[in-house]
Amino acid sequence: MRIAIKEVFPNTVHRCCQWHMMRKARDHLGALYNMKEGFEVELKRVINCSLTVSEFEEGWRNMLRNHKLQKNRHLKNMYEKRSEWVPAYFRDIFFANMSSSQRSESVNSSLKIWTTNHSSMYQLAKHVEKIIENNWEKESDKDIACMNEVPKLSTLYRIEKDACEVYTKKVMKVFKGNLKNSQLGQVDEIEKEALYKVTIKDHPHIKNWIMQTYMVEVNKSEEIVYCSCKGYDFEGLLCSHAIKVMHHVNMFHLPSRYIMKRWCKDANARVKRSNIEMSMEIGSTQEQESVRFATLKPRVMKILKKASKSSETFIKFQGLLDMVEQEMQDVASEEDNLTCEIGTSSRPPSQGIIDPPISQCKGKRKQPQRFKPPSEAKKPRKCGICGSKKGGHNRRTCPLRKGQGKGNKKIVSDDEEVESDGSQEDAEMESDSEYEDLSN
Repeated sequence: MRIAIKEVFPNTVHRCCQWHMMRKARDHLGALYNMKEGFEVELKRVINCSLTVSEFEEGWRNMLRNHKLQKNRHLKNMYEKRSEWVPAYFRDIFFANMSSSQRSESVNSSLKIWTTNHSSMYQLAKHVEKIIENNWEKESDKDIACMNEVPKLSTLYRIEKDACEVYTKKVMKVFKGNLKNSQLGQVDEIEKEALYKVTIKDHPHIKNWIMQTYMVEVNKSEEIVYCSCKGYDFEGLLCSHAIKVMHHVNMFHLPSRYIMKRWCKDANARVKRSNIEMSMEIGSTQEQESVRFATLKPRVMKILKKASKSSETFIKFQGLLDMVEQEMQDVASEEDNLTCEIGTSSRPPSQGIIDPPISQCKGKRKQPQRFKPPSEAKKPRKCGICGSKKGGHNRRTCPLRKGQGKGNKKIVSDDEEVESDGSQEDAEMESDSEYEDLSN
């Protein structure tokens, strides 16, 4: 994956899932967690609380020195790959506050419910399409809820009211958490209306809290706030330290530069408007056709659900479909006539295009066969006379059966008899001989 991402997506940043890295660390370092007291807490603190690369590297060396783990093989392997998973190396890159692959795992788990290793590609594509449509429906329902519902304010800060007007319901929940944490800490002015230090000595809800210090730069005239934790760069929302300093310097409004469009209520509506504008452009490229189809499909699906609820709506919708279909045929015929006129005026009429000759391949190609599970495998037939499943025979071709000549009586079973055209004496003699053979 690493090699393919560099070639296909050269401008992206590829990182490893931190959850998987820590799970593997627990498998290899589980004994050290129990033997060395405080090692697990210090390891997580160095990884998650380091704001810069130099701070992480210094904390890592001190951790190895304190617990005498300089020769541990797995810790060496983790340190060699530190630039691929440690958060300090990605604080200035937008990751929407995600450090693991939970988004893709949620889709994988839903697919595993409805598909198996015997599912065909067609079934897989249909289930993926259902998941996408379901997500679109949930998004549309949440958009309607965000537009109509008025969130409840938890504080009297003006910045919370500004955030409620623009942010979605889920993003507002995260912003309220940052606003609540802004009540912690102490602000010290280093340079008036330019540089401040935020110190958090204690946290009431976190055990074994270690004092943390953050530097916040402020430009009040241009409404610029920058924190050393780089919370906005990584998450897309103002961090609690920046909000703390904003209140200290009397900046009560939410600056427009710190409102990401993807977190706003009208994010989907803005994308839909741009798609509609693109679909209205003259032309019929493949991209425009796909945009038009994606724009029309959700609207048509909603109408179909309403039309299928009763017989009256179904009949009325059938009549409307006939009218729309006729109008679409008229418009399509007009466009075809227009293209024919333009084509004849610009170039001479071309001859009819026929199919190319079919090439004869050597040998007969085998048709690809679908993998059949054991439940669909053909079961061998059981003979009605000898009861054997081997040999590929049945009661009519069983080797124990005698008298297959024409005009003889054939005994198939104790209660079944096949009539023949022979004489009665021959039939009795034949039946006696068959009885003796079967008894032997």
